[in-house]
Amino acid sequence: MFIIGFVIASLIAALSGMGVGGGGLLVIWLVLTEQMPAPTAQGINLLFFVLSALSALPMHLRLRTFSYRRLLYLIAAALPGVFVGCLLAERLSEEHARSLFGYFLLLSGGMQLYRLAKRQFFS
Repeated sequence: MFIIGFVIASLIAALSGMGVGGGGLLVIWLVLTEQMPAPTAQGINLLFFVLSALSALPMHLRLRTFSYRRLLYLIAAALPGVFVGCLLAERLSEEHARSLFGYFLLLSGGMQLYRLAKRQFFS
């Protein structure tokens, strides 16, 4: 079972590297096939995201596409979200967390489709 999980996680990582919503795929896979509680799967998703970002950092540094100023702004903007997210995670049931994540995926996908349609048909 470990090998199958490793292969699927590797495929999800490859899709994520190509710009497909790999984190969302990972959460869906962990919840539906591995019977993992949604909050745990979302925590693993966050770890997955951090590791993906860290693996991309050397290339950005080499290509000089990395801005320390932008990084500081992003950290400053993200910290309040981290604290609010932690408070919500403590208070939400697994069912509500799962529903909210599903709504977030639908909203995110809808926004991406809207941007694509706007670019394709109205530019």
